[in-house]
Amino acid sequence: MAIKAEAGSLLKLYEQVVPVVSWEELGGRGQIYTLPVVVEMMLLQRLSERGTQQEAVHALLEGRMDGLLSKSKRVQSKRISPNTGGYARACGRVSVEKVEKICDQVLGELSQLVEPDAKWGCPVMLLDGSSLRLEHTADILGTFPASRNQYGLGHWGILKWVALHDVVTGIAQRPAWGPMYGPEAVGEQSLAKQVLGRAPAGSIILGDGSFGIFMFVEEVVRGGHQALFRLNKAQALSLGGKTLPAQGECSLCWKPSAAERKKYPELADAEVKGRLIVRSAPGFRDSLYLFTTLEQEADDIVALYSQRWNLELDLRTMKGTLRLEHLHGKSQAAIEKELLIAVIAYGLVRAFMATAARTTGIEPRALSFTRAYGLINAMGAKLCSTDPLLRQQTYERLLDYIAKSKLPNRSKPRSHPREVWGTGKYFPTKHHFGPLPKPSSKSK
Repeated sequence: MAIKAEAGSLLKLYEQVVPVVSWEELGGRGQIYTLPVVVEMMLLQRLSERGTQQEAVHALLEGRMDGLLSKSKRVQSKRISPNTGGYARACGRVSVEKVEKICDQVLGELSQLVEPDAKWGCPVMLLDGSSLRLEHTADILGTFPASRNQYGLGHWGILKWVALHDVVTGIAQRPAWGPMYGPEAVGEQSLAKQVLGRAPAGSIILGDGSFGIFMFVEEVVRGGHQALFRLNKAQALSLGGKTLPAQGECSLCWKPSAAERKKYPELADAEVKGRLIVRSAPGFRDSLYLFTTLEQEADDIVALYSQRWNLELDLRTMKGTLRLEHLHGKSQAAIEKELLIAVIAYGLVRAFMATAARTTGIEPRALSFTRAYGLINAMGAKLCSTDPLLRQQTYERLLDYIAKSKLPNRSKPRSHPREVWGTGKYFPTKHHFGPLPKPSSKSK
């Protein structure tokens, strides 16, 4: 996949966060923390390894946002406070709707940098869902309730989200999210319908068995996209019947079941024509049952589905490297803005990787995201320098270093079962889910 725009356009995008638009001030005249300054600081905070508000304020003091600051008296006299209070209050004044608009604009610009793969003739988008842990506050738990098991109610709020990423570059679309538990809990298919509307026109939508149901597949096809979804064995036997081969494929017309027609009356007469492919593939424990509307060779389709694992790696990277495993905002608006800014930061890093890969003719996913993230963090100050020559030199050096950050070649494909090493525990697990008892007056 090639990059259409010149390399300098990405540098310009990084400098300005988003293309030049009519920025709306957060406060009155003379304010330091205008909307572009706050968004830039939130982005730099997410691109920092520690990610503290103090680091973002330090970046402001050292001049990384000089091109965005207003000509106020405090700016001209260099009397910007080093405290984080003003920045924290400004973050609270930014609305979620404004950050969503910025997110769509930035990701839209980044998506235009990528051309469809000649082999498929259209973008291939990976679809999957995950969950995030939230803080324990009344506002958050009211919207995103905690989980419950045989021991009782959990402590942390849980957010369910669905992501849609480009298969080659990893650049994401704006995700959809909702509560994972409680009376207002939403399913992955409902969230997937929301992100489906943000997919590039005529895309191939690729997902696992969670999305391999008639209701969603019909939605994909009706939206003008191609479908490639995995089915479980029971579904495949129900669809293929006696014509289902042990290894091979068969053409079929997928119609809703009686239960689906009752649940979705509007789909009673709907149907989706496609193929059911049955294959044993390396790295998969069981046979693959794939339903697709694609017309390419079955081997190519199976090879394409095997790339779905890239989205698992993307989600792990966002949770680990970008620190999304646990969102620390204390309100619903705070965590939603935190998630959106993280998606913007992730997209920018992936765009740098795609640009660097183009210069050397390798695949963007052959490069290390963590090393690219660290390089951008280390060179970010010079990338935002007021000296255009220094910016350009730093940009070219950054792309060269990222292009050299190749991942090791694996001698064999990943195995299907996923296992992790257990983490050591130094304290007993807490099972008390109610308020803590008051300390005794005799306790020391």
